[in-house]
Amino acid sequence: MSRMFFLIAALLASQVALVPAIAAPTANADAARGRQQVVSQLWDVMGMEALMPLLRDEALIEAESMRSEMFAHGREAGWRDRVAQIHDPARLESLFRRGVQGDLSDLPDPQISMALDFYRTTLGQRLIRLETSARLAMLDPAVEEDARQAFSKAASHSDPRVEQIGRLIEDADLVGPNVAAGMNAAVAFSQGFAQAGGFDMAMTEEQMLADAWSQEPSLRAETLGWMEAYLMLAYSPLSDDELERYIEFAGSDAGQSLSAVLFAGFDALFLQTSRDLGTAAAAQMQGRDL
Repeated sequence: MSRMFFLIAALLASQVALVPAIAAPTANADAARGRQQVVSQLWDVMGMEALMPLLRDEALIEAESMRSEMFAHGREAGWRDRVAQIHDPARLESLFRRGVQGDLSDLPDPQISMALDFYRTTLGQRLIRLETSARLAMLDPAVEEDARQAFSKAASHSDPRVEQIGRLIEDADLVGPNVAAGMNAAVAFSQGFAQAGGFDMAMTEEQMLADAWSQEPSLRAETLGWMEAYLMLAYSPLSDDELERYIEFAGSDAGQSLSAVLFAGFDALFLQTSRDLGTAAAAQMQGRDL
């Protein structure tokens, strides 16, 4: 529809010689195509296709905890299927791509190109594979507990790798944005839950925000603990020099630019799925079909 509109607008403009009227749509269309190309490059280079099923599986694990805590016996039927639908990998891809594209500027960002060039290297591709493998392994609670204990043991022995992991977390600013995203997701869940009539007493937006902020200290501690264990596990095969090269990149302008774009994509993804999950949870509690 928008393509046809641009064609008609261009045709009319050529007849009345209104040059600005054809320049703007063409520029906008070119910019949109440019953003789409960047998103596709990012998707391919960063191996995002392998991550979407993991996000669904993580959501299903959380759904099991919610099922036992929130739903009375007999009202949990179909819950897992609904969560799987909300987190269908194809849907997650669409949400992620939309979030990334909305964060990109009309003009190409050389920092993003530099960052993708890093991830095209042998080390960059190895990092992606290691991160995906570690995230998959940590779906198992036993593996996660072992990873936490391994980090704790290494820290007690002043292992240099602990210091490297700490610098990576700080230089790449990994905790703060993740905590903010978690709090935003919690508010989105409450909004969806409230709109579907899940609360016995209506909650205001201010109350939802206050509730999210009350969870900030525990969420920050949990995020840091998980991040330390995860990174220690993921990067254990790397040499100290290889990890230093990554720390340098992650803290660079290129690394930070790519990180901001990725967070925009994930933020859009988690906001929508969290809101949908809240709506679905409220309906489940009331025994309603969506």
